[in-house]
Amino acid sequence: MENNFVKVRKEDIYLSDNDIKILEKYEIDYNSYSNMQELLFSIEDILNNNYTDSDLEELLIKLSEYNYYFKTNK
Repeated sequence: MENNFVKVRKEDIYLSDNDIKILEKYEIDYNSYSNMQELLFSIEDILNNNYTDSDLEELLIKLSEYNYYFKTNK
């Protein structure tokens, strides 16, 4: 359960330990992105241009939801 806890990893990037493991599987270094939007764009580009397992697509959906939730004024 602890590996699913979302933390701020970088200014605008929210990830759990499990999210990071999936990114590492596809050699995506979240530290090289300045914000969540850039990371999302890169993941989408990988999905569109490469064969991947369903885990990366599921991560994109989840991160998009994080991005929406953390960016929306409540």
